[in-house]
Amino acid sequence: MGRISMNDSKKIQTGEVLIIGAGAIGGTIGAIIHSTKKDVYFVNRKGDHYNAIKENGLIIDCFEKPFIIPIENNIKDFDRKFKHILVVVKNLDTDNVMKDIKSVLTPNSLIYSLQNGFGNTDIMAKYVPREQIVAGVVGWGATKSEPGSIRITSKTGDFILGFEDGNNSDDQRLIEMKAFLDLWRPTILSDNIVGFRWSKLIVNSVITPLSALFDLTIGELLKHKILSQTMGDVKREGMHIAEANNITLEKVDNINLRSFLYKPRSKDKIFTRIKFGLLSIIIKQVSIKRHGAIKSSLFWDLKAGRKTEVDFINGYIAKKAKEVGLEAPLNSFLVKAIHEIENKKREIGMQNLEELVEKSRISREKVKEQELK
Repeated sequence: MGRISMNDSKKIQTGEVLIIGAGAIGGTIGAIIHSTKKDVYFVNRKGDHYNAIKENGLIIDCFEKPFIIPIENNIKDFDRKFKHILVVVKNLDTDNVMKDIKSVLTPNSLIYSLQNGFGNTDIMAKYVPREQIVAGVVGWGATKSEPGSIRITSKTGDFILGFEDGNNSDDQRLIEMKAFLDLWRPTILSDNIVGFRWSKLIVNSVITPLSALFDLTIGELLKHKILSQTMGDVKREGMHIAEANNITLEKVDNINLRSFLYKPRSKDKIFTRIKFGLLSIIIKQVSIKRHGAIKSSLFWDLKAGRKTEVDFINGYIAKKAKEVGLEAPLNSFLVKAIHEIENKKREIGMQNLEELVEKSRISREKVKEQELK
């Protein structure tokens, strides 16, 4: 990716923006909006990354100069209100963030959840009206290369934003945010953000826990005959549950393995197309985008002794299955296994394969039974 001059940015009139979580994604978004000469502020927990940004600015590898952006470690440190508040933190931190959010919120503010998994907007809705909550999908990648520095890992990708009730067409606040984000990557305002998020959720449900459970890279998972079949089974179970919940899945831009196309035509052919369509696309994109050497973030959370986000990914799918009277043997097992690793009751490794294979068999049977009804 070539170097980008900050002078290339367009001037956009708007209010102030608060980014909660100045990591790879949040930091990049904040820098892009800051380059429009508008006021942007970061909130981030204290640590090496926080200290580096505060002392030297935020460095992004494809920009010429550091971004000097004010950063605090507590929302309550701000004595102002914000028009746009972007939440880009771990799912498990959402509740703590929202407890303090009213101090920076106006009745006209929008809060954006740009997080993995599902359930965050439900947490947010305990504190603010749903009409102020925007859900989003980030279809490009970045990583913290060192404290205070971000490396962009995807040359393409997009943003998808929308209110979960689907009423997005004429909201000027959303249009304003789209103009900001368009400076970095194409931004779609969707009336079916739930479908986009489910699409991303299902692909994450395949990659994230299996990489962690077996200490394998994504490429190694795909090369393993049994595990690659299991990946298809996890994906199939998720899509089956989405259909039962009347979710219209969308085609998501395929950066970071989040892309697939699901357009059902007839009941008897649907899962054959899924099996040979989605998984082949995932394999292809792993190769093209060279993510095969990556282990999932959930694996690194386990290695560091941190609680994982599995409840917001596979756990959410299992929850939605139960709500419509279905079972999710694979997703439920993956949640259980990851929690057991968190609690030191299970080890990471190939000894988990036999139990996983049995859950895959049960899952295939359950899906077939439902197809015949």
